Formats: sequence, C-alpha cells, structure tokens
Amino acid sequence: MYSFAAIAAVSIIAQADEVAAASTHVVRAGDTLWSISQKHNVSLADLKTINKLSSDRIAIGQTLKLSENTSTGVKPATTQVSSNSTQVTTAALNLRLAAGTSHKILLTIPKGKTLKPIQTSGAWTKVSYGGKTGWVHNGYLKTASVKPTTPSKPATPSTPTTATTSQTTANLNLRASKSTNSSVLVTIPKGKSVTVLSVEGSWSHVKYGTKTGFVANTYLMKTASTPTPAPSQPTAPVAPSKPVIKEESISQSFVTTANLNVRKGPGIGYALVTNIPNGTTVKATKQSGTWVYVTYNGKSGYVSTGYLKQTTTAPSAPVTPNAGDGGAGNASFDYVVNTPSLNVRASASTSSAVIGNVTAGQTLRVVQTSNGWHQIYIGNTTGFVAASYVKSVPKGSVTAPPSSSDGQAKSLAAIAVAKKFVGTPYIWASSNPANGGFDCSGLIYYAFNQAGYSVPRTNVATYWAGSYFGTQLSKSFVPQPGDLVFFENTYTAGPSHMGIMINSDTFIHAGTYGLGYNTISKEPYWKSRVIGYKRP
Repeated sequence: MYSFAAIAAVSIIAQADEVAAASTHVVRAGDTLWSISQKHNVSLADLKTINKLSSDRIAIGQTLKLSENTSTGVKPATTQVSSNSTQVTTAALNLRLAAGTSHKILLTIPKGKTLKPIQTSGAWTKVSYGGKTGWVHNGYLKTASVKPTTPSKPATPSTPTTATTSQTTANLNLRASKSTNSSVLVTIPKGKSVTVLSVEGSWSHVKYGTKTGFVANTYLMKTASTPTPAPSQPTAPVAPSKPVIKEESISQSFVTTANLNVRKGPGIGYALVTNIPNGTTVKATKQSGTWVYVTYNGKSGYVSTGYLKQTTTAPSAPVTPNAGDGGAGNASFDYVVNTPSLNVRASASTSSAVIGNVTAGQTLRVVQTSNGWHQIYIGNTTGFVAASYVKSVPKGSVTAPPSSSDGQAKSLAAIAVAKKFVGTPYIWASSNPANGGFDCSGLIYYAFNQAGYSVPRTNVATYWAGSYFGTQLSKSFVPQPGDLVFFENTYTAGPSHMGIMINSDTFIHAGTYGLGYNTISKEPYWKSRVIGYKRP
C-alpha cells in the first residue's frame, strides 16, 4: 500500500549537477506522479502518456518529460574550448561518464578546484580531474581569474637520492605519461604501496609491481619517512598529503538532526547505501575522523557526525519492551496522554529536538520506560515523551467520544460514497476517481470530504498520529459503522493502511486487489495488524 511517510527523505548532501531542465523533472525521494503533476500543472493522465508509463510506479533518479515537445533527439552543439581557459568549481560537483544526470558518476570534485575544460556540449563541459575524464554541469563552474605569468623554463624532473613509498587513497590509474589522455597501463587498487621515483608537477613517476608509469599526486599518501626528492619547478604547488585517519571502535548512540545519507565509506565521494530520517536513534560501532559506522533497517555504512546528536540522557540500558500489543502498552493497561498537547522529542531530554506531538486522550504505543521518560512509536520512527504527562488506565477502558447525530450521519455518508467505487483498481497516490481508482488514504480523503468533512490529503501514519478524525482508540475497542480502522506493518513498518468500518467486524478499503471488503475476525493477516480505531 502507498504511504508518503514511508518514502525516504531527500538527501541532505546536495550534488551540484542534479539540475533538471524546465521541460523535464528528475524524480527525487518523496515524489509521486500526483505531486509532480500538481507541481508542473500537467494532468496525471498526460504525464503517464508522455512518458509511456503503464503504471504509477516511478523510481528515484528517473527523468520524466513534462510535455510532448521535450526531445532528446537533437544534441547540443559541441564546442572545443581554448586551452588557456580555466574554471573553478563553486560547489561539490559530480564528474559523470557523459553529458547528463542519468550517466554514471565517476567521482565528486570538491568545491574550489581548478579545472581545464576540454570541450563544451550545451550545459555540460568535458574536463579531467583526479586521473579521470568526464562531464560536469556548467551551472557550478566559474571562470578563474588568470594573472599574466612570466615565461619560465620547463620544469626539469628530478630524481630523489632515495626512493620513497606512498599509498594509494583510491583506485588509481597508472598511465604511460603525465596526461589523462595517455593510455592506462594498470589500475592500482586503493591502499596499495607504490615506489615513488620522482615528483613532476602534479604527477608522480612510480613503480608498481613490474610496471613503471605516472599517477596523479592527489591520490597518493606518503607512508615512509625517507629523503624527499629535490623540488622540481611545478607551475602550481603540490597539495600536501592528507594524514592517515585511524578507524576506532566505539559504542555510542546518536540521534539524527536531519535526514541523513548513509554511504559505503567515510566521505561524500562514496556511493549511497540508504538514508535515515530526521530524529532516528542509531548506534555507532566505528569512527573514522568525522564519520561513524552505523546500521539502519539492516543496511550499514558511514554517516557524517555533523548531523548527529549524542544521546546523553537516553535510557542507559536496554529495557525489554512491554508485553502485549507488540510493545504497544502493557498487557493489563494502556498509556494515555493526559495533557492538551505533549511534545515528542528525539531523545530523553527536554533540551533535545521536538520531532512531533501527541494530544489529550491519545493512546501511546510504548517501547520502553526509563528515568521518567517513555520511548514511544510515532509514525515510522520512535521518540520520547515525559512520563509525568501520561496516565495508565485499564486495558480497553479508553472509550470513544459519543458520536453526534450529524457526525454519525457524515460517517455513514462516507461509507455510501466508498461503496459507489467497489471493484475499481488500486491506483497508487490517487485520491480522485478521475484517475481510475484510489490508494487507501486517498479513498478516506475523498469519501469523507464528499460526505461533508474537511480533512487534508495526507498519509496513513499522519492520519493515525495526528488529530484528524478524533483520538486514537485501542484495538480492543468495539467499532461502529463509520469508524476508521488502522493497520500497521503491511507494505512497510508502522501505520501503513486504513479503511472504514461498515459494521463491528467488516471494513471497506482500497487494497492491493482493488476497492472492496474484508472481515477482520476471519482473516489473520488483517487481525494481526490492527493498531486501533478512530471515530470521526
């Protein structure tokens, strides 16, 4: 089933060339066909027709055309660039295999690096950097101010009296001569030792195994304290080697302070593994400089400590979740908010970031309790609330507010609206029958607004956690026609599906196989996933 909250958050580390033309849209995390169509004032049906989509499924990074006039058949003019021109990067900039954001990233060029253009093609420029040649987006290049220089004699290579040993900091091409256009003799793996025979400008003449050739100094790190070669006369100073960063074992919990990328290695040049939502608690087991190694949803990698906050006041030892509803409260009582509004925080401290709130009468799903704080489920993550503002009541004693005759009439009217569309297909992100069907939260939005309610279009997790449709009621509550039923852990963890009860046991909903009916007591799949109910 569809849930906006289940889609990973947008990456916090911008890559400067991820720019779409006005006639196209590059899909990012959080995008849906519906949201894209609204943003660009294109109908959902036209958007699918233009891009020859047979379903509403789209993928992050996919480029969508916004009109029939968008053409990829006419290539931009390619222009050779004067060898005297130089450009400087204005942001961290991806070097791609070819001109376009759909092509493979070869490496990321740091901000402030000087590049010499080889040729241009439309909005892209071909350059060489770090032993690789590829394309970068012109929007993040500026012309370098070049001062006139006095002609000097060519640098004469000098040979050190004693050869030094260096280590490669990345997979590094060994070339036949000092040029990225020369042939590659072999690719030296990251972490391998090479013998430096001489340093010549920004290149080093090295020996690796039985082969001798040239490598870029940028990816060498000196590993031995040996006599350094006599300086040649380079046209530009050679950047000093970076110090070796030792990786240490740690055991520390952190809370993310923003949506955070997880990468394969300790740096922004490494490939993305996944991303972690803001406010998520993670445990680090290794540290490498300003990066730590964490695991999230079964995937491991490195994250920047610049977006982590140490959880100094969180429970000091693991506590076994309470028995009962999968950790959602004790077997004999429920946890209910007894203050008008209660902040949910990223960690067990009043100084930590607020990541949400709960309201009076809301039943909480408690994971554990320690030092005056409850750790609770909120949406697809967890947070902390002060235990002094939560009361314990006998299991199932939380009752729904009595329905007004007007409220019950609108709920019954919503059922009638939903029944009109029984048999229509499940359409991801749809909340209008004009699209041919609905997803689960889209049906609720449409049916209740047609019945006279005024509720915004959002997702299941927000309908459950927010104040929409009244307070949360426990799974032991006996519903009546028109009440909403909520389910968890269907296609994703947490609240992820909902429907409308047409009696105390049967509900109508937009499911995988279309809009129809299911009976909770007779179907273990649904019975085991009920979180609770709400009475509009």
